[in-house]
Amino acid sequence: MSPEEILVHGLRELEIIIDEKALGAFLLYLEELKKWNRAYNLTSLKEDREIVIKHFLDSALFLKAVEGRGGNIADVGSGAGFPGIPLKILKPELKIALIEASGKKSAFLRHMKRKLSLQDIDVIDRRVEEVDEVFDIALTRALFKAPEFMKKAAHMVKQGGFFILGKGPAYEEEIKGLPVEAILSRTLPFTKAVRHLIIIRNR
Repeated sequence: MSPEEILVHGLRELEIIIDEKALGAFLLYLEELKKWNRAYNLTSLKEDREIVIKHFLDSALFLKAVEGRGGNIADVGSGAGFPGIPLKILKPELKIALIEASGKKSAFLRHMKRKLSLQDIDVIDRRVEEVDEVFDIALTRALFKAPEFMKKAAHMVKQGGFFILGKGPAYEEEIKGLPVEAILSRTLPFTKAVRHLIIIRNR
């Protein structure tokens, strides 16, 4: 299957419909990521199939978690833009801040913002502790353990807002005693891996 077919079929499995404009944006994103990756090693994944499944589709899983919980989102430790840029492509009305302290990665994020003509998306090249904006949602992909993430990002999530963490199978221990509102579990398309999105309210 081509990258395009993998993306369309995978999103359909996740009950997400993609239009031609968004599909074109993803394919351009894929090409630019591979180009920059040769010089800057932004991701360890090199093959089209791996990038589409483990970055694009994995990021798309967050869409259901953010729906109805606010449109102003911080993607903490965004790296090469995951999950923030795929979320923005799929749902353009979201306002997203990509928080990434690495200079080479934040340069790539700015490049993609220009290349994809993305509006209402900011690149913040600071550590999470240094961010002074406030958001409805702070999310991250397996970068932190839940208590650590909540501690680091508490100042940037409004009261009543949400922390959303993408996790693999071993998450139960780290969320004990936390105000978990919901756990959304989905199998990542084309794999047997189950991803768990832990949604925690900031009280």
